[in-house]
Amino acid sequence: MGILDAVKKGFVAANSLLKVIGIFFVFNAIVSVISVPLTDPARAGDPLIVTFSIASSILFFLLFIFLQGGALGMVSEKLKTTQFNMANFISCGKKYYLRILGLLLMYIVVAILVVLLLGLVSAGILLLGDNTFTRVVVALLVTAASLGIITLLIYPIYGIVADDLGPVAAFKKGIAASLNNFLKTLGLFVALLLISLVISFIIGAIVGAITIPFGPNVSQYIVAIVNAAVQSYIPIVMMIAFMGMYLSLGAGSAQAAPSENQAF
Repeated sequence: MGILDAVKKGFVAANSLLKVIGIFFVFNAIVSVISVPLTDPARAGDPLIVTFSIASSILFFLLFIFLQGGALGMVSEKLKTTQFNMANFISCGKKYYLRILGLLLMYIVVAILVVLLLGLVSAGILLLGDNTFTRVVVALLVTAASLGIITLLIYPIYGIVADDLGPVAAFKKGIAASLNNFLKTLGLFVALLLISLVISFIIGAIVGAITIPFGPNVSQYIVAIVNAAVQSYIPIVMMIAFMGMYLSLGAGSAQAAPSENQAF
């Protein structure tokens, strides 16, 4: 499967997964509406607001993992059999919950290690001379490293669902799939990123112009709802595109070994 084929598949298949997109829209809309008053600078120092913000962020994160598992299950069914049963959404969310959580925790550890390593390397480069040239070198290094790490970490979550793997096995297999198809995976990521930025910019500009007469207070909520819609549709498109690419690489066709399935 080529990059353009994967992108096309993402948009086409998303039209038949509107119920999944609807679930994410409700979730994102609630999160966005609740976040509007919490981001008010005048209330930033209020201990109750800070406490509620932290607690709600943790709760939304845990709920998002469940929704992610359900959505991935539906996408996998759709791409493998061309059919999917929404009744399986909840069961998929439960089935993959701990595995996705475990994988995300592994991602956090990787992110911390990468940040520390890049910090040390950047500091070493700047010690040679803090000037425009070294700053450009550091910026390019950080950008290249970030793109590389993101590309390597794209497929593991799809391995959990497509191959029914545990987080460790999915992590290894996903990275192997990315390494063996690095440029194609990077190209798909960049293409989807650019498309999402263009769509977000266009919709943001239109909504911004339309909401001018409503005043800042009402406009914040309208923009939040519209952003929730965009943030529900685009991720599903990307999920389908990456899952389709993963399956086309042959990475998602083999059955996992029993010992791998037992993890988490």
